[in-house]
Amino acid sequence: MTYRIFTLKTRERGGTTLVRGALLMLTAVVVLAVATQTACSKRVRIPIEEPGPVRVVVLPFAVSPGVTGGNRELQWTAMAAPALIVRASRRLPDINVVPFSEVMPVAISEARAARSFTDDSAAAIANWLSAQWTIMGEIRRRGSSYEVVVDFIPARATTVPYRHIKTRRMENIGTTFYQGLVSWFRYVTSQPTPLLQISEPGLQTMRALGEALDKEYGWFATAEPGAAQAIIDEMLNEDEDWINLIFSPTMYPSLAKLSSVDY
Repeated sequence: MTYRIFTLKTRERGGTTLVRGALLMLTAVVVLAVATQTACSKRVRIPIEEPGPVRVVVLPFAVSPGVTGGNRELQWTAMAAPALIVRASRRLPDINVVPFSEVMPVAISEARAARSFTDDSAAAIANWLSAQWTIMGEIRRRGSSYEVVVDFIPARATTVPYRHIKTRRMENIGTTFYQGLVSWFRYVTSQPTPLLQISEPGLQTMRALGEALDKEYGWFATAEPGAAQAIIDEMLNEDEDWINLIFSPTMYPSLAKLSSVDY
């Protein structure tokens, strides 16, 4: 903020003298400006989430323009990336992910034919599903590596969003998702969440799953709900809770027999 300093003068015995009132006035202006500046800074202060689980929606990732023109190289990542984020979130027990079976009908309705989201539409989905945050993002090729952009969008307009950007090889993207989740969780809760020295699966290992989820919910492909039994059978010995979050136990009887997740 720029202040214009001025001097008030008056006639006294034919000369010109500074009036003490001008100095007092200038002091008052500065004090008022500092108070206003402090008030403004309070409005952008980051609200800390209350203790307890943080309910989160994970949306399909954006795919760079050109997919509709025939470039389908990364189209499978639209569903594979969020599935891998959900898997990584299982390492943080205070993150409560809304199941895909609840998210996808709302996401498809909100995204429409464009199959993309804005910050506002992401926040609207979070509010609709009684979540506090939405996670969305995009993966872009950068030579032999990929730029990973993950946006954490709050449901409340008074909360500041968070962005995690890294450039990684495909086999390291799963671990990058986990690191982004930990960084964001520290940001919103100020909890000393440990960053475990672990490795998540590479995104390239999720291609078949991403394509199966695309058909399951009809994001890009024609919806074929109930057609993913084969890939579910392959996953049953890996992570029961994860499978229940990305596929509907109602649609697949074999999932209903697995240990349930408290949503």
